[in-house]
Amino acid sequence: MSVPTDAESNDKTLELAEEIIQRFRPIEQLFDVMGAADVGVQAVFVRRWADIGTQLAVSFREYLDQIVATSRKND
Repeated sequence: MSVPTDAESNDKTLELAEEIIQRFRPIEQLFDVMGAADVGVQAVFVRRWADIGTQLAVSFREYLDQIVATSRKND
């Protein structure tokens, strides 16, 4: 068993980040749908949950982007 090179490790990090993004995409789409809820008493709550979910998704993507950027710098 050989030790992976830095380039191989960075490639794996990039692949993992892309896989995580792909698997997370349906959750982001759910928040988009929730945010488009019809006007009404319950819709206010759904939209607030959607806003929270969207902000969490944005934060998560930004964090993944930082990981990828760090990986590329080490390349």
